[in-house]
Amino acid sequence: MDADELRRALESADLTKYEAEAYLTLIEYGQLAAVDVSSKSSIPTSQVYETLRSLEEQGFVETIERDRLHAEPKEPSEILAQLRTHGELLTAAADELEDRWEEPELDDHRVSVVKQPETVYKHVRSRLEDATVSADLTVSFDQLKLLLPELEAAADRDVFIRIHLYDEPDLHEKATSLGLADSNLNIRVGTIPGPFIAIIDRNSLFFAPNSRADEDYGILMNDNILSFITHWYFLSCQWHVWEPLFGSGRHWTEYDSLEEFMRDIVPLFDDGAEIQLTVRGNYIDSREECREQGELVEAFYPTRYIGSGSELSLEDLSSYATIYIDTGEEVLSVGSWGAVYEDIEAHRITITDIQFPYGTH
Repeated sequence: MDADELRRALESADLTKYEAEAYLTLIEYGQLAAVDVSSKSSIPTSQVYETLRSLEEQGFVETIERDRLHAEPKEPSEILAQLRTHGELLTAAADELEDRWEEPELDDHRVSVVKQPETVYKHVRSRLEDATVSADLTVSFDQLKLLLPELEAAADRDVFIRIHLYDEPDLHEKATSLGLADSNLNIRVGTIPGPFIAIIDRNSLFFAPNSRADEDYGILMNDNILSFITHWYFLSCQWHVWEPLFGSGRHWTEYDSLEEFMRDIVPLFDDGAEIQLTVRGNYIDSREECREQGELVEAFYPTRYIGSGSELSLEDLSSYATIYIDTGEEVLSVGSWGAVYEDIEAHRITITDIQFPYGTH
């Protein structure tokens, strides 16, 4: 740093131009008469005495009365502390400006574009800490590692987690070393690389492109409709068609998607199984949270009675899907995400018992 830069730094620490210049002159030459401070700097003689007195009052120099006024610099602890304080303040201000530029607050129904994917991951981690219902993600292994503490903590709070993990060499070995073989996260593996996506509690949506994109950016959204559309992309392209990371024989008893539940369970119901359920969600009319238990007594979707076959597809369930449960006191209709006409919008469906005509399973 040259002398001019150092002088500007001292000025940023609340010294005047003349004070900064006088102090640097005394640091360089030691004790000097006031007139010599003036001659070795650009400070006018008429200003040098006032400048030195001011520096003395601030604790930066000591003046000595002889035949002429002399001054000598004090140990620079005061000004060092002042510079460091200003440095910390300016650094903090710079960080805050950067945060405000790159990380806008995610207000209701706001779509924000950010410059770096890392900003998206930061918001996802924060949002996972507050999640209460569900989280659907498509991630690379490195992205999963980054989010794993928050994902596992959310799963421990009974948040329903589904993860589409992009395949890569030695994935099973890497996942095993990370402890995912014993995790309660639901993970499936896909071989086609794609973007980073996170849908949290059906309203918060986060997106970042993959490494093949022309430029880095990210999108933060609080919007139920956009989240719903992306949820269907997740179900159809990144969940149903892929196999679990560890084994393929898992028996599902819990669902956060009515369509997924119906695809698996309605064929069993049609074969005569008696199925007991617990449905968690909210009542459509009051929007209050609810938890209802009952027996599955009917299921409806548009192609149900026109010979669509015994196996259900997402296409069968994409436009309208409803189940009915008998609680013992009443029959309630249960709809999926965005339900309008049913009694309940389902957030979680748990199978508590299945009785088959030929035995109990």
